[in-house]
Amino acid sequence: RMDPEVIVLEKTERFIFEKMRETNLPSVSISVIKGGELLYSRAFGYSNAEDGKKATTDTLYGIGSISKSFTCLSIMKLQEMGKLSVDDEVSKYVPLDLPGVKIHHLMSHTSGIPGLGYAENLIREQVLEKGKHLPVADVDDLLTFMRDVKNWHLFEPGSRWFYLNEGYEILERIVEEVSGKSFKDFVREEIFEPLGINCSFLEDFDDRFAQPYYPSGELFKRGKIPAGPMNGAGGIACSSEDLARYGYMYASRSEKVVSKSSILEMEKVRVKIPLEIPYGDYGYGYGLMVMSDFYGRKVVGHGGSVLVYTASLIYSPEDDVSIAVLSNSTGYVMRNFALHALAEVVGIDVEELEFVKRERVLSSLKGKYRTYMGTIEASVEVRGDFLILKLFEDATPTEVILVPEELSDDRSVFFTLSNGSKLHVDFLKRNGKTLLIYERYVLEKE
Repeated sequence: RMDPEVIVLEKTERFIFEKMRETNLPSVSISVIKGGELLYSRAFGYSNAEDGKKATTDTLYGIGSISKSFTCLSIMKLQEMGKLSVDDEVSKYVPLDLPGVKIHHLMSHTSGIPGLGYAENLIREQVLEKGKHLPVADVDDLLTFMRDVKNWHLFEPGSRWFYLNEGYEILERIVEEVSGKSFKDFVREEIFEPLGINCSFLEDFDDRFAQPYYPSGELFKRGKIPAGPMNGAGGIACSSEDLARYGYMYASRSEKVVSKSSILEMEKVRVKIPLEIPYGDYGYGYGLMVMSDFYGRKVVGHGGSVLVYTASLIYSPEDDVSIAVLSNSTGYVMRNFALHALAEVVGIDVEELEFVKRERVLSSLKGKYRTYMGTIEASVEVRGDFLILKLFEDATPTEVILVPEELSDDRSVFFTLSNGSKLHVDFLKRNGKTLLIYERYVLEKE
């Protein structure tokens, strides 16, 4: 598959390998398409660790909520066929009392209904054997589960963003009602086949799929595919090469499935996502998330997780590039791998990426600390985006959560709360040593 024109993303390869080692990911598959050609393609690790089967860029992984873009693309296709309008009331197609909720509200997660947790519970129940039992085996069962949803319809449609997996299962049903076909057949015929991609569905699991795993202790544990109604919300599976090809349809404004104007409608931000990110504004269109300013460019895409599979698809129309990253477990954010690869492809210094700097600085601060002559000892560990400072572990242990405010290689400032007051905590680099200033104490890293 590789030819002399295909580049090697050495920095991204090192980054992926190190994060896989740190977070116990069994495998990662990544593909980059630029200008319509496969620019980079590589798989790391095992698709089946027990059998020693190596992952490839043809291995299938669940893509989780990236499936939502396929669902919205199906809706846009049906609109172009004149069979529905995104302005249609949802209650026209399903037996739910949802006044004012239109198809486009479900597509943009702006129905006003908060997440009801069916998919999260389904995964916990079936994969982890935890949570509550929900007898939801198909969309009809889901609609029964949602029979009282009107009581939870707390906000006006279009007024705010609530990520609603259940809404995408309703969209799946609408696709079936309008097209007269199963959702799977419609997606295969109208999306997979025109794009020439061999994607599949989780419920059609076969030997092309990576074995699913989930984090357990210091390694990972063999998992299983969650069942139930999830095709429209998160049930599609692809290889990294095929998912990148799918993403390139958007990046290149290809009209193999829908018109360019429908693609632009999907990208149009309908609502602000309530997260502040380092890359401009963050918004949601129709099944697509939009970062407005990643080093001067718009980056569009979506992430996905069903616990035993995680995924990211991003594309940049300006750079004519699409990147897909997939794994068969949960441990590290796939979007960071994708953004790292994009940065290397377009010539951005990867060491200046916000998440690279943050992780580098946080990692450099973890370890054992002590005051003058070791009268007080402490430890610092990284927990997600925070540091955990542990003091007086040999007496009355004190555990302090440190929230980063400023991060740099020379000085980092964190804060915590102490008796209702905000307390700043500094880390300084002096004469080759790392110093921790906490209340009255200065502690030196061993």
